[in-house]
Amino acid sequence: MARLDREASPPAVVSATQGSGVDGADSTGRDERIAQLAEEIARMQRTLGRARGQLLRKARENVEWASQILITYLAGGGPMRLGALAATVQSDPSTVSRQVAGLVRDGYVERRPDPEDGRAVLLAVTEQGERAYQDYVRVRAERYADILAGWSTGDVAALATLLHRLDNEFETRLMEGGR
Repeated sequence: MARLDREASPPAVVSATQGSGVDGADSTGRDERIAQLAEEIARMQRTLGRARGQLLRKARENVEWASQILITYLAGGGPMRLGALAATVQSDPSTVSRQVAGLVRDGYVERRPDPEDGRAVLLAVTEQGERAYQDYVRVRAERYADILAGWSTGDVAALATLLHRLDNEFETRLMEGGR
């Protein structure tokens, strides 16, 4: 299969149900389309990796990407224990512990007693951490609005729906042990 690049035309867009081939009736080219999709997702991951530094530079807070991820999970998911945070970000607890220590030192995260178990500690964003999170969300939304300015509302909605569906499938497979 030929490698797709920036100049290559994307495949024709079909609806979420049209030509799904789930029942096997329309499997012509399905494997090629799936391989093409996998290549596009890999390319998008590389592009997003390059873009994240730009997003962080535009945010007011000077937070590294790994730290921003932790702040984002704590701001979005609420206070949690270190082990749960490490599992959520799929990282080693000792690595997350070092990152959290820096976030606590810099005032983005605080340690609180766990109301259910006084011996345990919950990690939570501070007001400064919440500001960093909100600033990042704002900059990210502005960036996507700029990137998608030429897209119709319907196309944006279709992409959001299909990405949500794809993400749910990934999550389901991860929960099942990656079958």
